[in-house]
Amino acid sequence: MTSPIGTPDDHIVEKYGGIEEKAAKQPTAKIIKRDWSRERPQQVTFERLIQINDKTPQIQMPVSMYSEMISGTDLTFECKSEEATKLLEDWVRRCNFYDKLESLITTWLVCGNVILEKLDENDLQDVMEVDMSTILSKKRDDFGEIEYYEQRTKNGGLVKLGEGNLGKFIEFNLEPYTRKAWSNSLFHSLAVPRTLGDRTMPPVAELLWGIEDAMGSILLNNAYPITTITYPAANDEYLKEEARRWRDYKPGDKRVQKIKPEIEFFETQPGSKYTDYLDWLSNTVQQGVKFPNDILTGDFTSRASSETTETIVQKKVRGYQRYWANMLKQNIFDVVLIQNGFDPEIEECTPQFTTQNVIELEVNQVKDLSSQGVMTKMEAREWLRVNTGMDLPDDDIIKQKEDEEQQMKQQALDNKDKSNGLEKKVEKLIAEQNMASENEKLKERMERKIELIKEAIEKDKQDLAQKRIKTLEKIIEKVEELG
Repeated sequence: MTSPIGTPDDHIVEKYGGIEEKAAKQPTAKIIKRDWSRERPQQVTFERLIQINDKTPQIQMPVSMYSEMISGTDLTFECKSEEATKLLEDWVRRCNFYDKLESLITTWLVCGNVILEKLDENDLQDVMEVDMSTILSKKRDDFGEIEYYEQRTKNGGLVKLGEGNLGKFIEFNLEPYTRKAWSNSLFHSLAVPRTLGDRTMPPVAELLWGIEDAMGSILLNNAYPITTITYPAANDEYLKEEARRWRDYKPGDKRVQKIKPEIEFFETQPGSKYTDYLDWLSNTVQQGVKFPNDILTGDFTSRASSETTETIVQKKVRGYQRYWANMLKQNIFDVVLIQNGFDPEIEECTPQFTTQNVIELEVNQVKDLSSQGVMTKMEAREWLRVNTGMDLPDDDIIKQKEDEEQQMKQQALDNKDKSNGLEKKVEKLIAEQNMASENEKLKERMERKIELIKEAIEKDKQDLAQKRIKTLEKIIEKVEELG
């Protein structure tokens, strides 16, 4: 617990505040940097990545969808004690942290990296995102440890952000590998130029802009084609007068003329085919943003064919959520707990994104669900076929057996209901009628038949139970006739 002013107890301070710092072990292999003074993002700046995202709907939409799927609808916590849970929920609400988190995730996807600043390193009361468009580079030592970030200021100067107080900053990386200084953007391959021989190709995003410009020009040219009007052997004065008349013409006007003009239209060739090229470009963009746009823009058939891809996207999203949950827990929420006198190891607080997470089943779970009747056998077989690649033939035979089993269960229920009804009827007959001695045998026979019917039902011999029910019905009819 904490004191009234939020000061941690002595045992918390002793455990987390008095840890002796030991010299970190350094790897033998060092990093190799092209520029020993600073390391810029390769081939494209953060500012340019933000511009490409803002100007390209084919990229902006997947980024937005990923961001929404990762952040979900809210941020919740599960801790051992309610006090710790309430503390973190209050901190998130007070700092408006969830809205800041949504912005962080979007920047993280666009730039591949995002930096979060603690407004006070020693008292974590609030945080703020660093504008990545102002970050130019970072300085690392030979072992890859960050020393500071290089930030452009308003007047064109440079600031060494984090020099001497690097603990104020938390860096999130999208997909780091090979100890690179900066991680690639979600759409990195669409935003960087490529070199083929002596020729440098523009980024695919810029190629997309050019194609959209060309397609728009084609449509406008077909709507408003270039037109030439020629009057053979006409002098300049006549042409000037005719040019004035053509400018003044309105739709539906009529004219009388001595010379028939030669009119020619310059239009796009109607036989031009671009479908295959556009399909290729669309597939390239989808692969570049790692998101199947057909799920949102396609018809029913294309959406159905994208179900497998959608599952892959969901798996990537859950991986991203795990990364964010771990980073936020280690760098922010555990610190908030310690500052308020809670032990993170005891509380075991877990941040969670409230979203429609799909639970991934395992084979044993599917088997249990099938045996419990939650799933049918056919549904279980279909799940195994889709998720494990198992070859499961003879569906028709299995379906027929399932139908037969269902019929047997229904027949057992019907036989049980009939048996109960006949038993009550027999008891009523015996009670109402003073059966003569000659009918005593019929009475014993009816009681015996009731016992045999119950025995057949218990042994799951439904056909035999049905036969005995019919026999008992005939006996009851005979008793009723005798009166």
